[in-house]
Amino acid sequence: MTESLAPDSSAATDSERIPDTAIPEAETPAARCPYCSQPFRTEQACTLHVGDTHREAWTDDERAAYETAVDDEADDLFVFHLKVVGALSLLYAGYVLAYMIVLGLQS
Repeated sequence: MTESLAPDSSAATDSERIPDTAIPEAETPAARCPYCSQPFRTEQACTLHVGDTHREAWTDDERAAYETAVDDEADDLFVFHLKVVGALSLLYAGYVLAYMIVLGLQS
């Protein structure tokens, strides 16, 4: 099953439908892969691409940059997970509080 990127009146705006790996024609890429010239929105994405795709040809500097980018990505993911757990905890506490109030009003 293929997805169409054709405009849809009920869909999100164009900027929200563009995946992070695609760069619109109007936007200039922040970095390009030195091996395959693929454009990237961020230098970190380019570094991760080089480490994942061109591992057999990378230099020692690219290896160090890749390891740093992987660590930074792991830190960002950890912070995201903390935010999700915090939001779910607050939502659960809100439901429990609302349930307690409703039970208290029925007494």
